[in-house]
Amino acid sequence: MKKRILIIFTLFVFALINSSCDSWLDVTPQAQVNAEKLFSKPKGFENALYGIYTSMTDASSYGTHMTFGLMDVLAQYYDVYQDKYHLLYEASRYNYKNSNSQDVIKNLWLKNYNSIANCNVLLDYLSEKSPSFFESEEYKFLLAETKALRAYLHFDLLRAFAPSWKENSEALCLPYADNFTDRVHGQKKTSEIVQLILTDLDSARMMLSTVDPAREESFKEMYNHYVTEIGNDFTTARAYRMNYWAITGLMARVYHYMGDERAYTYAQEVIQAGKDGFFPFTEENAVSAPLKSRDVVMQNEILFALNYAGIHDLWYSYDASKNNYYTINDVASIYSYSDDFRKEYLVITNSNGYDISVKYADVDSENGGKIPMIRLSEMYLIAAESGFDAHKEVAIGLLEELRKNRGIAGDISTTITYDNFVKELTKEARREFIGEGQLFYWYKRLGLPVDQGSTTIMLEPSQFCLPLPATEVEFGGRKEDYLNNK
Repeated sequence: MKKRILIIFTLFVFALINSSCDSWLDVTPQAQVNAEKLFSKPKGFENALYGIYTSMTDASSYGTHMTFGLMDVLAQYYDVYQDKYHLLYEASRYNYKNSNSQDVIKNLWLKNYNSIANCNVLLDYLSEKSPSFFESEEYKFLLAETKALRAYLHFDLLRAFAPSWKENSEALCLPYADNFTDRVHGQKKTSEIVQLILTDLDSARMMLSTVDPAREESFKEMYNHYVTEIGNDFTTARAYRMNYWAITGLMARVYHYMGDERAYTYAQEVIQAGKDGFFPFTEENAVSAPLKSRDVVMQNEILFALNYAGIHDLWYSYDASKNNYYTINDVASIYSYSDDFRKEYLVITNSNGYDISVKYADVDSENGGKIPMIRLSEMYLIAAESGFDAHKEVAIGLLEELRKNRGIAGDISTTITYDNFVKELTKEARREFIGEGQLFYWYKRLGLPVDQGSTTIMLEPSQFCLPLPATEVEFGGRKEDYLNNK
């Protein structure tokens, strides 16, 4: 293997791995990392992968702004638009030229591409190892999860920065960084990026199809979703990782973004797994428990979550802040059904009298400390919308089933039109995705007005696109021609 010394910027996430790794991290006075030493043992590869997951919990990424922060502000979940002193006030009004907005967007871009770079470093070193270097099927887990993470990160960057597929699937927009290099990756068309994402996911899914413990009967016991088995830690706690079901769900999400009927097939595979006991719907008594033991994220249904014990402290710091809080805007308009138990138990009034989500509240470790990334309910929404034309009765039944499992009684008319059905799905998405950063992408994909409670906001296509950081345009030669005349 040729010698590589990689600067700390590239391997930043490896510094986030716990201190037990210090023995094989060789940091020079010039802040360089000896990657040869890191990848000299299988354990180094494992810790490198853990480090990528950890990097994704950064506040610039899914720890805040790719979930309950910027992306949910853009979805108008909060009353930020009424407070000119809030750090995201201008962002809530889609003023991306504001300095606060630009800083958040720039850091989001850099952190996610930094995580992608580390995926590529790991894949680069994996390519030089034989599967026999690792125990059992560990090579497949490393390769599949890293590819799937690279796809996940690229897809969210695509959804955030590029025009929607419906608006312009041939827009020359973002780079797809599929190798580690010191050269600038050129921009690719949306259609090209999506194909590369699906190629990564197809490959990852196939590798895990025969080895992932998440497909075994034992995974039906919720205890095995998040608990690390001593002596076999790398192949356990699969719900914290890009497991087979998470990859299948992500493929449903990508095809749904494209308006491709294959979204229905992949979503239904996950739905069937849920019915088979792998991801049972969360019972009301689990979310009606006292707050300290409440299942605030409805963990049974999560296909993939990031493990971040510090999310409570971070969330509390925002809640206690006068210029960075996230007060839910018009709770009654979101949860309009009186029998919907999400309104009763997943939203609380804080000490300042504001309504806030409890998804990141301080609860017992087995119920909290998770950032939901893909959940079962999304598969119901995807399958219902994607299957409406060909499987209308099934589609209606899926939405009714989802609502029933949230305490909402009542049938949906079999004569409902597609447009009205999408409106009902959108209302349900608004209830489900609070705090998870998914709703803005839903509005954007369909070109729908953004719901602000008492009113709606019709965005221009350009307002649905985060602008590229100025440095990418000025020094990276990036172009944003897709924003012209929008």
